Amino acid sequence: MDRFLLVDFGTTSTKSALLQLDSGRFERVRRHPALPSVPGPAGHHEVPLAAIRERFDDLCSEAWAVSGGFLGIVLCSEMHGFALLHPRTREPLTRYVSWLDGRSLERVDGRSSFDLVAAHLGDRFRRLTGMRPRSGFPLINLVHCGRTIDLPPEVEIVSLPGWLCRAEAGGPPPEHPTILAGMALYDVSRKEIAPELLETARALGGVSPIPGEPCSEETVAGEWAGPRGPVPIYAGVGDHQCSVLGAGVFEGSTASVNLGTGSQVAVPVAPRDQAFEHRPFFDGLDLTAVTHIPAGRALAEFVGFLQQVSERAPAGAGGTRGPDWWAELAALGPAEVDAATLEVDLAVFEGARGFRSGGGIGGLLEGGLTPESYLSSVLRAFVTQYAEVLDELDPRRRLDEVAVGGGIARNLPHLAELLSRASGRTVRGACALDESLLGLRALALRCAGRAPTAAEAWRVHGRACEIVERRGPCP
Repeated sequence: MDRFLLVDFGTTSTKSALLQLDSGRFERVRRHPALPSVPGPAGHHEVPLAAIRERFDDLCSEAWAVSGGFLGIVLCSEMHGFALLHPRTREPLTRYVSWLDGRSLERVDGRSSFDLVAAHLGDRFRRLTGMRPRSGFPLINLVHCGRTIDLPPEVEIVSLPGWLCRAEAGGPPPEHPTILAGMALYDVSRKEIAPELLETARALGGVSPIPGEPCSEETVAGEWAGPRGPVPIYAGVGDHQCSVLGAGVFEGSTASVNLGTGSQVAVPVAPRDQAFEHRPFFDGLDLTAVTHIPAGRALAEFVGFLQQVSERAPAGAGGTRGPDWWAELAALGPAEVDAATLEVDLAVFEGARGFRSGGGIGGLLEGGLTPESYLSSVLRAFVTQYAEVLDELDPRRRLDEVAVGGGIARNLPHLAELLSRASGRTVRGACALDESLLGLRALALRCAGRAPTAAEAWRVHGRACEIVERRGPCP
């Protein structure tokens, strides 16, 4: 039995696979739709904790049944989510609050929690966390919970992986720095939990959070009760960093462009440039990054509009209601993008790069608004923003290569060529399989003691994406 189970709890789906450690092959690659959020006030985005645990248990049980067992479980998840637990009973005090949750923008006694935290910390927020304050960050939403919910003076705060690793006793499970930093509780320079950030929650929200202690990726953070005894769950890591690792981007001359519901452009570096955001990575490196670039979430607004129009149109012969506009977008190539005439602003959500008062469409002249010009202009704006960010990160053009990855990159077959033309750089296309699963494969090798570093673990199998499907139990 040389298998590990890989699980990626993403925003739009949950992905899982069994990994053969020796061969690097993947088995039983599965994708499940995102768990639905609970209906609630506008701006709130919560998922029941019981549903998260049930999905995890189901994935583990099904994978065990077809494989005969696995040695361990490695997982990644969105970085900016959290739940609160009672420090004595370990029972949940909240549901899982996703990074999409914007409750901190609500006003309480005349001021929003976002404004309170931003004013209280000022430039210290960025210097400590490596990020600009955003409404979906757990620290800021925690302050809001403290102002609006009856909570005990102290609460345990856990990430999604932390919830899955939770034990009945013993305090919060250890958390990886990629997760703690995403929760805005971690000092990225000192590489430790930041007392000033914990004190901010107490001072502004009246509640003191107790997070798990920082740990390395090969740390056993919890256990799954397997049929033949406990199976170790290794500390979960941030999905962005896991995808960068899976794309094979390490310190050097390659940049990562990761395209999912949100998107980021990042370069793994040792020194820290204060002009950009910073996230912990692996092997002692940080990611210098530009984050929250409009991607799938924004495309869903613009392309979704055409889909809605088609659905409302009277059905044609055979009951059809017009083209699949996502497929139309995917079919666009350099010629169509070069002919785009409209000026499209994709920043349609609070916290997006370049957000002012919402997205928009400009440059509209008589006869210029057609479905074709609309779509090609959306795609041109989408590609151009990454070329601009690459120039911001690399004004001296020292980066020789760009690696694109993520679901959006796989769904837009011309993207690598379009970005290469727009940026004047060599662009490597997306892997055939989700980069997060390739990153989890490297982490599984690391946890199994097959390599001393994450980079060396990735190099064992590289970008190989061989998938083996089996109908019955694996030998």
